[in-house]
Amino acid sequence: MSEPPVPAARYEAYSHEAMAAEVERDNDPVAAGEAAARWEGLAKRLHESTADLAGLIASSQENWRGAAGDAAREAVSRAARWLSHSAAVSASVGGAVGAQADAAARARADMPPPVTYDPASMIRDAASSGNVLVLAGLADEMAARRAEAEAARQKAIDVLRTRDAALRGHVPAETFADPPTLGPA
Repeated sequence: MSEPPVPAARYEAYSHEAMAAEVERDNDPVAAGEAAARWEGLAKRLHESTADLAGLIASSQENWRGAAGDAAREAVSRAARWLSHSAAVSASVGGAVGAQADAAARARADMPPPVTYDPASMIRDAASSGNVLVLAGLADEMAARRAEAEAARQKAIDVLRTRDAALRGHVPAETFADPPTLGPA
């Protein structure tokens, strides 16, 4: 399987509000957890089927003899190997979906709320207050608010980059193989 694509989003160009919306949009950890559980349930059923086929192969030695018996056992063995691989991939997908759901939920929990920095509004409010001390302290207040807004925005960028790296890191390495041919090999 080829490598998963490297995240290419330029979060520096996003507004903080857009980044906060990004971690909320279609982020349903409960639904993802249910999907992961279904994949893990499929893996369990495939493992059980593999065990059933192994039992069939073992018990067939006595009743299926000759070239036809050997061919039947080989066909069932190919099916069992495919089921075993499919079970492993299903378990891997289930684990990956669960881990990706955790990463998405963690990003949503870690996303700092946007800090409003509107210089025009701050100037209007200070001017309309009629308090000369508010006007005198406005430059410092504006600088502090701008720094607070930028720090929160940088944290939001870090949260999304961490989320993207985690999502990429949990892409399953294996893929489902084509089903085997069950006729003559």
